[in-house]
Amino acid sequence: MVASTDIKFYVHTNNNAPQLTNSFGCMINVLDACLINGVFIGAISSLTISGKVATATFNGPHNLLTFQVIKITGANQSELNGEHRITAVVSSDTIMFELSQDSSVTTATGLISASLPPLGWEKPFSSVNVNGGGKAAYRSTDQTLLNKPFLRIVDELDPVYSSTYSKYAKVGIVENLSDIDTFTGAQAPYSAASPDKNWVGSGSGSSAINGWAKWYYSRSVVMSSSSSLDSAVRTVDGPAKYVVIGSGVFFYILNAHHHNDENKLVYGFGALDSENRNAFLSASIFDNTLVGANIRPAYQTPLTSTISSLSLVEMIKSFNHESIRVGGCSTLALPVSASSATVRSGSSDVFTNIVASPVYCVDSNNYFRGKFPSINYLYKNRPYQNLVPFYENGKMYLPVNIYTETTNGQVLMEVG
Repeated sequence: MVASTDIKFYVHTNNNAPQLTNSFGCMINVLDACLINGVFIGAISSLTISGKVATATFNGPHNLLTFQVIKITGANQSELNGEHRITAVVSSDTIMFELSQDSSVTTATGLISASLPPLGWEKPFSSVNVNGGGKAAYRSTDQTLLNKPFLRIVDELDPVYSSTYSKYAKVGIVENLSDIDTFTGAQAPYSAASPDKNWVGSGSGSSAINGWAKWYYSRSVVMSSSSSLDSAVRTVDGPAKYVVIGSGVFFYILNAHHHNDENKLVYGFGALDSENRNAFLSASIFDNTLVGANIRPAYQTPLTSTISSLSLVEMIKSFNHESIRVGGCSTLALPVSASSATVRSGSSDVFTNIVASPVYCVDSNNYFRGKFPSINYLYKNRPYQNLVPFYENGKMYLPVNIYTETTNGQVLMEVG
């Protein structure tokens, strides 16, 4: 049986992948590539087929990983074009994948190339800032979802902020948009006393407040248990490592915020695995925090932190999907740690000598809201090699190194 291509993933080392540098707009560039446009990998010099097994050789290094989904175009044989999941990385310039049926030829012809296809979301609204970066709104195109709120992103320099400070995108869930700056209905996070608090900065200098829910991608220090300032100047530039994993209804971006950091935060947006499939947002949550204050993003990012009172997943719908909880938050049920060296309680699936568990969502009224898609917590500290995919129990997994609020850890992402 040919593996499904519904869940796809992308890494910063892929050919032509946009990078998270120390410039506003980087987060939007990455999301545009992964959600909307795809990433061109390169021309294929030869494509041979034996039964259902295809072997593709590129003109140069492909920088692909096993289980990534590629899209073949340009082959004269139609059965070869389309999306395929990589089953083996043979060498730096050769991969293998499986077809759904036997090919009509043993050697393909045509001007053949490969790309990483996008997740198939839409970006109906956006704007560009003349000083760099801009704003964007993304939404799932899956017609089976009962509601499809927008992920709104502001990834540009705010007038109260300095271009030398840490870089992050301000993010939030917005129920309805008619243009990039006009929204109605619920949003999260939200304060009725200050409706624009998540989007528009206030104050000045190191006493400014700029945003509430944030996706950091450039800071002056690597992730650690020590706090640091958003206002600290980053003196050395360099791209931060990232992985984007998702489908047509959800995605995560697991990214570092310094080029020397192998660890990542777990940000994400989309539908929970549940009957109502309510939308969630995972971000670093800093309410009324001055840019000159000492902070630790991992400490207040829900899917990397055990401090549930400080790291809250954002939602806008109540448990019955009918009434709107404006700015409502959810907390995580057990398991509570992604980095423990010993087994903890919580529903578990047993991998080879390793205990892993799905991650569940419970709201502030103690209603079970569903399961976060794809992600699993591990209960031994980094039992797998970072970003080395493996197959077990009929599923494909990608281990990703993260940082919790105090120490190193690892999550196990199901990719197919």
